[in-house]
Amino acid sequence: MIDRIRRRLTRWRATPAAWIWPLALVTALAATALGFRWWRAQPPTPPTITYSMFLERLDQAAVRSLVIVPGSEVRGVWSRAVADAPVGAGFRVDYPTFEVTPVLERAERARTPVTLEPRSSFNADFWREVLIVGAVLLVVGFLLRRHVAGGSEMGAIGAARRSLTTFDDVGGHEGTLAELRELVEFLKSPDAFQAVGARTPKGVLMFGPPGTGKTLMARAVAGEAGVPFFVISGSEVTGFLIGLGVARLKKLFRHARKRGGVIFIDELDAIGGRRGRNQSHNEDDRTLNQLLVEMDGFSPREHVLVIGATNRQEDLDPALLRPGRFDRAVAVGLPTASEREAILRLHVRQRGVPLHADVDLALLARLMPQNSGADLANLVNEAAIAAARERVSVVAWCHFELARDRLLLGKERTGFRATDDEWRAVAVHEAGHALAGLLFHAEDGLHKVTIQPRGQAMGVAHFSPGEMVLHTRRYLEGQICKGLGGRAAEEIVFGHDAVTSGAKADLQHTTRVAREMVYKLGMGPHTGLVAFDERESGGAVSAELHASMDRDVRLIVELLYTRVREAIEFHRGALEALAEALLERETLEGSEALSLLQTHGVSMEETVRRRAMDDRVLGGRRPGMIRG
Repeated sequence: MIDRIRRRLTRWRATPAAWIWPLALVTALAATALGFRWWRAQPPTPPTITYSMFLERLDQAAVRSLVIVPGSEVRGVWSRAVADAPVGAGFRVDYPTFEVTPVLERAERARTPVTLEPRSSFNADFWREVLIVGAVLLVVGFLLRRHVAGGSEMGAIGAARRSLTTFDDVGGHEGTLAELRELVEFLKSPDAFQAVGARTPKGVLMFGPPGTGKTLMARAVAGEAGVPFFVISGSEVTGFLIGLGVARLKKLFRHARKRGGVIFIDELDAIGGRRGRNQSHNEDDRTLNQLLVEMDGFSPREHVLVIGATNRQEDLDPALLRPGRFDRAVAVGLPTASEREAILRLHVRQRGVPLHADVDLALLARLMPQNSGADLANLVNEAAIAAARERVSVVAWCHFELARDRLLLGKERTGFRATDDEWRAVAVHEAGHALAGLLFHAEDGLHKVTIQPRGQAMGVAHFSPGEMVLHTRRYLEGQICKGLGGRAAEEIVFGHDAVTSGAKADLQHTTRVAREMVYKLGMGPHTGLVAFDERESGGAVSAELHASMDRDVRLIVELLYTRVREAIEFHRGALEALAEALLERETLEGSEALSLLQTHGVSMEETVRRRAMDDRVLGGRRPGMIRG
């Protein structure tokens, strides 16, 4: 509780006080109004007389009524005119004692009514008003704080940060870092470039998949150059409030021009998207126009470099990408195997993770293809958590295996129950994937096959794709064959009417690959070299071509399914042996599964021969359909 209060106070102290002054002004006005209200509500103070005069005139029956406040005062009203007051006028007497018997006896003899009141200055109506006004002030203060939060963020945006990150903190991406080192030279010694008439770039666009380290690299550029680092996210300057985004951009660039440095705009597509995309309001367009004006407004002599990062380069407005604004584009792609190894070593070193002797980071990097630096950082963290959970002092290979399975396959589903028939169907299904992967897609090595429920799946056959950049027709067809292996195995073992819903995700994947082949890669057997992008073409393709492309997609999937079914039928003994092993052990490593399949007659030589024979048969049946 104390820590929570301390953190809250720290946040309040760290929050800029721009919202306090409006609240203080409102509070002062409210206090003035309440004070005036209290002053007006007070009755006029009657004249004070001596206690002896009061007793004398009480005995003379000159007092109409009395109010006694023990220990404070006596108030009364004259019943007849006296020398210094008319009839009905009030008076008061100081009465500091709590003994009221003498006054009561005299008042009883003079037949004067007396009222006793407790000594209290509480005014219920007034303090009720105070509470109401206080509640209103709290609500106003909260709204002011929320409203001025934008101004607070503007203050944070306008304040430059000194980046301590350098290129030593970035693992892999050597090609990208080589381009960024040139930007550091621009920031360190711009005069050397201007002396020979070279114009240093104003802006650099970094694009690539999420998690590849674009923000880290931008911070490293500022750290290497030793210049201030201004950071803002595109979502912070967008919204429906008119002029808010424009004001924030103006303040950001004004501060940057004063000191120079690097302005980093994350999520650039949020403010740099194509103009006119939002028909409901054009505030986003105003913000983008202001960004364009600001980038045109500063000169190279001000030593300001704008770095924008986005995952969707194709959505940016063309005006941003012309020379004089974002002059350069730096692609930050997924790391290669060697770069993944460097990233893993960097995270292990920075976090101080003690590794067991059996940990091979090079092998681990090869087993994590198509993963970003953020994924690898998460992998190291999950492995360390697994080791800490077991109360061991070093992180071993088994911990990285657990972390890898958790990230790629999902968390284990404990307490899951299924019937024996369902487990057998899952085992046959995953054995079919493994067998089809070996027969038609040997390029991707089989890493593990399991029927242990993880995530939303009851089992999985996991492969380790290589580092291929260009995918051949045979590779894409192998992807489809591998995805259809589970459904084909179920149909062979259980019959056409007993296939399960386990192939839902497989069919979606194979259809997506086949559609990519036909619609974007020109690999359709009938449509040929025609590429169709629905977003770019805007529907300017005939219905006949659409229908022909859809027929080609279906044709590819059906012919490849026939090929897979025939191959698995030929190796049914190996299929059932692998399924039985899965039912017995739940999980088989890739090497164990391959050894078992080879024991039952599946050899690489026969695989190559059978694939060539299938190519000739299917190629004759559908000209141009299956080519190597």
